[in-house]
Amino acid sequence: MTGKKISVLRLTKGAFAVALCLGVHTTAQAYDQLYVFGDSLSDTGNIGRWTYDSNIHPLYDEILAKNIGTTLTPSSQGGLNYAEGGGVAVPGLDSDYTTQDQVKNYLASTGGKADPSGLYIHWIGGNDLAAAALSLNPVTALQIATNSATQAASQVNDLLKAGAGTVIVPTVPNIGLTPVLMESVIQIGLLPVQQQALEAAYAYLNAQNTPNTDARTEAIHNALAAAAVEGSRIPLVQDTIAKGLAVAYDTLKVAAGGLTETYNTTEDIALAKTGGNIARVDINGLFNEVVADPMMYGFANTAGTACPVGTSASECTSDMPGFDASKAFLFADHFHPTPQAHALIAQYMQSVLNGPLEVTALNQGSLALARNTQGLLDSRYQQLRTQDNDAGTFGMFGGYAGQSADSKINPSLGDGDLNANSLNIGMDYQMTDRWMMGLMISGSDDKQDPTDHYSYRTRGKMTTVFTGIKIAENGWINGDIHYGSLNYDDIKRSIQLGPTTRTERGETDGKQMGWRVAAGWDFPILPVLKTGPVAQYSWDYSSVNGYREDGDNSTSMRFGDQTSHSQIGALGWRLNAQLGIVNPYAQVTYDRQFGDDTYTATGAIKSTRTRFSRTTGEQDDDWVDMTAGLNVQITHSFSAFAAVSQTTGLDSGEQTSYNAGISARF
Repeated sequence: MTGKKISVLRLTKGAFAVALCLGVHTTAQAYDQLYVFGDSLSDTGNIGRWTYDSNIHPLYDEILAKNIGTTLTPSSQGGLNYAEGGGVAVPGLDSDYTTQDQVKNYLASTGGKADPSGLYIHWIGGNDLAAAALSLNPVTALQIATNSATQAASQVNDLLKAGAGTVIVPTVPNIGLTPVLMESVIQIGLLPVQQQALEAAYAYLNAQNTPNTDARTEAIHNALAAAAVEGSRIPLVQDTIAKGLAVAYDTLKVAAGGLTETYNTTEDIALAKTGGNIARVDINGLFNEVVADPMMYGFANTAGTACPVGTSASECTSDMPGFDASKAFLFADHFHPTPQAHALIAQYMQSVLNGPLEVTALNQGSLALARNTQGLLDSRYQQLRTQDNDAGTFGMFGGYAGQSADSKINPSLGDGDLNANSLNIGMDYQMTDRWMMGLMISGSDDKQDPTDHYSYRTRGKMTTVFTGIKIAENGWINGDIHYGSLNYDDIKRSIQLGPTTRTERGETDGKQMGWRVAAGWDFPILPVLKTGPVAQYSWDYSSVNGYREDGDNSTSMRFGDQTSHSQIGALGWRLNAQLGIVNPYAQVTYDRQFGDDTYTATGAIKSTRTRFSRTTGEQDDDWVDMTAGLNVQITHSFSAFAAVSQTTGLDSGEQTSYNAGISARF
């Protein structure tokens, strides 16, 4: 799916840096509110708040709400969070709370119209899967999982049909990884002494570190063995009970994992059929990665609980007797994550949302090369206008062009740097006394860091054909056409996940083409001084092919094609002096963008079937450019030139570009 991007072609010789950053120095199109539908993972107070010390620790959705500049309030208090603890997707699973009713209640309150500028979260399924896994009937379990997943996707579709903007739909974490599974095995297998058995199991389990998946499984088996001691005082019987509990746990874990996979796959397929702007985030994949290497993400124990046995996370505080503060736990109680895990979930979701926004910066590589090329070519145009070249004169020139600017795609992404450089070589031929034709070849190899978490390298080549015509004694018209190709072969997107930073890598290519026409008239006011108006119109098209990141993680994404179109008109005034061998000049122009004024890119987690788009905010659509330069006639045949340009009148800040070169005529 293609996206639009602002392409900005500059009209004056040094003014191209502003265009580079006009597309990048934008505030991302903001979501105005966050709307949430779900269960206890998302409930911020309708029924309760399910993590310990919840009065001081935000849940993941509250963190996301803060990131977009709003506050998330429960719907029972007049807010936009409809999630309810104990919620399921549809009625019939021993719960009074369903996302089906939550979505209906929201749409009823708005007359059936969803906020198109809103960000939505629809996350349901944990309680559905728990009911399925504990039904002990494989057929019934499968029916529950598939029906709930299908209905959940249908509810997302209802939001989209009503006009909802982006809907985040997380995968459901594997309930086979939650402590509730071990508890269920103990409660069934050791019913007469279940409380003592649970306390013994958690006493062992909480004391352990679980550095990987195998260590976690071993710790749970040993915890079950500790529980078995409460079932008998006879060692042989204890061993038999322990083995039976372990087999039951392993069997139930496999079944629960299979049901989770069925649920997530069924919902994913149904969501893909609905279409729409769906940001599917793989929380299940993220949790699997945490369990495999918890220390990387700041956790020590992924099997036990911080809260005392039998205490719900909604009632749990860190100062209550039995609370375990000895290490960083993944789970607060037998089914709900700790505040630290909520923060990790929020970081992950935000990184997925930010992905397409960061990728919009790629078009700047091709645009930067075009602007550098035109900056140096403008200096050559100016030089040729100050020389008296007879028909048949052949010229060669070459030089360096560069630009530098700060980058601010979106405040939440952090500031970055944009520095572009190119080497250029060209030749021109005086067809007649008044008509010149030429060709220039340009190349670049730049490292760009448009945000704190996104960088890329561009290697580009561009060919430009140009011409110039003198009109009467004081008028002139210039025109050029360019085409370029670029490779992006070192794209890096960094994601902060707790204390660790993960880097996803990719590569792609793009192209850039455009043309421009400029004209001016120089009125003599002194023997050595001329002044007059200038005007220019430019058109540019840039595209970047979509790409897939190399990794196969919960954070690995794919991105769609991008395109950008620009149409810039400019009017200004220039001053030219001829002071012997040194010929300085200055120019001021007012520039106006008539083309695209936003950047759009699509993205998705690679393991999912849906996709969503993000659009930057509107760029500055007018600005002032000031250029100063000079030509130096070293000998009759050899000359040098240089120019620098500065912009002003931009909300995003001023930008600078520069070029210098030498030329020879024969």
